[in-house]
Amino acid sequence: MTTTTILFVDDEPVIRTSFVRELELEGFAVVAVANGAEAISAISTVNAVNQRRFDVVITDLVMPGIDGFGVLKEVKRQSPQTSVIILTGYGDMRSAIDALRLGADDFTLKPCEIEELAFRVRRCLEKQRLVQRLALQNQRLEEEMERRRQVEAEIVASEHRFRLALDASSNGVWDRNLVTGEVYLGENWHLSLGYADKSELLNGNGSFEHLLHPDDRERVLALRGAHVRGETDRYEVEFRMRNRAGGWQWILSRGQAVARDEQGRALRIIGAHTDVTRLKEAEAELQRAQAELELRVAERTGDLYESNIALKVLLNKREEDRRMLAEQVLANTGQLVEPLLDRLRKSGLSEPQQTLVEILGANINELTSPFANHFSTKLNRLTPAEIQVANLVKLGKRTKEIAEIMRLAPGTISIHRKNIRKKLELTHQKTNLQTMLSINC
Repeated sequence: MTTTTILFVDDEPVIRTSFVRELELEGFAVVAVANGAEAISAISTVNAVNQRRFDVVITDLVMPGIDGFGVLKEVKRQSPQTSVIILTGYGDMRSAIDALRLGADDFTLKPCEIEELAFRVRRCLEKQRLVQRLALQNQRLEEEMERRRQVEAEIVASEHRFRLALDASSNGVWDRNLVTGEVYLGENWHLSLGYADKSELLNGNGSFEHLLHPDDRERVLALRGAHVRGETDRYEVEFRMRNRAGGWQWILSRGQAVARDEQGRALRIIGAHTDVTRLKEAEAELQRAQAELELRVAERTGDLYESNIALKVLLNKREEDRRMLAEQVLANTGQLVEPLLDRLRKSGLSEPQQTLVEILGANINELTSPFANHFSTKLNRLTPAEIQVANLVKLGKRTKEIAEIMRLAPGTISIHRKNIRKKLELTHQKTNLQTMLSINC
C-alpha cells in the first residue's frame, strides 16, 4: 500500500517540528519546508523528478514572502488533484474563507490538536478516492459506449457487404414453364445444395417441392400461386431447403412472370436462388449481440446511477461541513473574542483606546454577520485605507475624529471620502454617505 505523502509549510520552526513528528507517528510521510518559495520548489521537483504528486499540502496562511494563498494557487495549478489544508489563527478567519473560495479543501485554526489535523487529512484522502473512483467508472462507461458504437458500425458495415454480395450473385437460376411443366435448373442450383451432379437429384426425390422444409411448403406454394394468378408483381420468398448432407439451408428465391395469357395467368416464370444461410446466422448473432449490448448498457447505467448517488451524498456532506464550519466560526467568536473585548472595555481605557475597541468590535460583527460577503462585494473597489475610512463613517465618526484615529491630516480624510463617493457612484448626489453605507453595506 502506497504511503500518503504530505508537504507541511510553516515559518515557525517549533510548530513545524512538532506537527511533522506527530504526523509521522500517524503513519504519513512528511516533507517540511519553512516558507512558500520552498514549498513551490518542492512541489515542482516532485512533479518533475518522481512523476508523483504530494497527496496533501498543509500550509500556514500568513508567512513572509509567498504566503498560503500563493502556495494554494501554485498547488492547484500544477496538481489539481492534491488536497490543500489551510492553517490559520483566530484573527485570519476571513482569509481562511477566501482560501476555501480559491479551492482549498479544508482549514483548521492554530493551535489545533494532531487528532483533528489527522482527521481532516484522512477526510481529504477519502474525498480524493471517491472522485477518482467516479472518474474511473465514467471512463469505463464511455469506453463501453464507444465499443458499442464501433460494434454497431461494424455490424451495419457487415450487413451492407452481405447485401451487396447477395444482390450481385446468385446460387442457381431456375426457369419454370407452366404450360409444358418443364423446369430448367442452372448449374449452380444443385452445387449450392452440395450435389456434385444434377443426376443425383434426378435419380432421387429431387424435386423442388420435395426438398422444401415441411413448415415452409404451404406458404411458399401459396405465394407462387398468387404470382401465377397475377395478384403480385414479383415473386419473392425465403424458405429452407434440405441439402445433400441432410441439413437445412435458407434460400431467398426471387422471380417474375415473363409471359402471361389473356386472363393474366403466368405462362412462364424465371428466377434465381440465393443462399442466405449466412445472413440468417448473422441476423441471429446480431440479435444476440444486441441483447448483450443492451444488458451491458443497463448494467453500466446502474453503475453510473449509483456513482451519481455517491457524489450527491459527498456534496451534501461537504455542504453540511461548511455549514458546521460557519456555525463554529460564529460560536468561537462569541466564546473567545467577545469576552476579551468586554474585559478591554472595562479595563479603564482612555477615550481613544475605548474608541478603537468599539471599532474592533464592530468590525468583528461585520465579518461574522450573514451579510459579510455582501459587504465585501460593495467595497471591493476601495483601497484598504478607504475601507477603513468607510467603516468609521458608517459608525458615525466625523472627519476630525477619523483623522485622530487614523493619525492622518483631516484634508487626507476628506480626499478619501471623495474617492469613496466616486467609487460608490454617489458623486453629484445629495445622499448622505453614512446613510448609504449603513443601508447597502
